Amino acid sequence: MIGKVREFPKEIMILEAIVRRFPADDYRKADFEKKLYRKLAGYKGEKTLDYHLSQIDHSEMLILQDLRIPINDTFFQLDTLIITPQFLLNIDSKNYAGTLIFLPEFNQLIRVQNDIQEVFSDPILQARIQASQLKAFLKKHHIDPPPVEYLVAISNSQALIKNPDHDPDVSYRVFRSSFVAYKIPQVYQKYPKAILSKNDMKKISRHLIKAHQPLIPDNKTMNLPLDQMIQGAQCPSCETFGMDYRQGNWTCNYCGNTSKDAHIQALKDYFLIYGPFITNRQFRELTNINSTTTANRILTSLNLVYNGTNKGRTYSPPKNFFDQ
Repeated sequence: MIGKVREFPKEIMILEAIVRRFPADDYRKADFEKKLYRKLAGYKGEKTLDYHLSQIDHSEMLILQDLRIPINDTFFQLDTLIITPQFLLNIDSKNYAGTLIFLPEFNQLIRVQNDIQEVFSDPILQARIQASQLKAFLKKHHIDPPPVEYLVAISNSQALIKNPDHDPDVSYRVFRSSFVAYKIPQVYQKYPKAILSKNDMKKISRHLIKAHQPLIPDNKTMNLPLDQMIQGAQCPSCETFGMDYRQGNWTCNYCGNTSKDAHIQALKDYFLIYGPFITNRQFRELTNINSTTTANRILTSLNLVYNGTNKGRTYSPPKNFFDQ
């Protein structure tokens, strides 16, 4: 069963909002676009593994997706953790394209794409370190850890995987996500003896889920040009900013498209970039609405969480607001 479901990362939502409203003539926008691309690719790779895992019988296992666990003064992250009576299995997902050359002697991965060679940290070593950190976490919570295995799933079906030294550890630990239904039985063969009861499995799961702290980037450290970010409601058709609000509809002055809820994405962007509170005045500045009464009516209709009265009232997003 799935003990913790992977959610769309808040970090990606924030990066999407930043890229959407970052000044087009600012050279730093390209850096945020590259970071967003990498994060989206990583998330896509994780979801690819989720899909292939969903095709197998996991009635005798607990699957925890996307864990970020504190340890000492930092965190360790587990893309996918499988808890079975015999072992714990950490699977780290990679969605690299191109030719992937594993060189474990020097703990590095060489990626060749479009005749460009790049050096990456060894994902096998990374997964091994995560497994070690997981053991340390369990011991800290007075849980005697069962065997902890670690694998690396390559989710990009177009990637060419190479193991030039024919290293047996690379052959065993690296696999394509689509092969997971056949890879997990290999681990069962290695650890045939059941060690954990169902209660033990649930106990480990509870501790990890309770400790999980999702990554929420601090925008204050990003040096964003907050006073230059693009304002206005964005047209859902042509993506031009600056729609006009008239008689309950947003109208795009560029393509003529109309929308009844273009303000919702604008509000989401505001909360993601500027913080969890907005006032009537700030909403009017964001959407170019002149009427205080109109702005108040729109904000009230969204069932936002509010505090204060009159001019001092602030609005914040309710739970699941970003899921709409």
